[in-house]
Amino acid sequence: HIPRPPNAFMLYRSHMLKSRGNADPERRQQNLSRIAGQLWRAMSKEDRAVWHKKAAEVQAAHYAKYPGYKFKPNR
Repeated sequence: HIPRPPNAFMLYRSHMLKSRGNADPERRQQNLSRIAGQLWRAMSKEDRAVWHKKAAEVQAAHYAKYPGYKFKPNR
């Protein structure tokens, strides 16, 4: 199984969770994703562009590692 490359929001969310460490007692992924979504929507376009650039780099590395990869969801 080849995992999908993360998009810009997923990279931002994982960075946010790692940077917060144990400062937040909340551990439910549903609530953490909701908070990350609110912060993401509040960001400026310039700040989001940084994450979109990182996502493009990760996607290019993923393509180099798996050149024939195509997302095919199982139904």
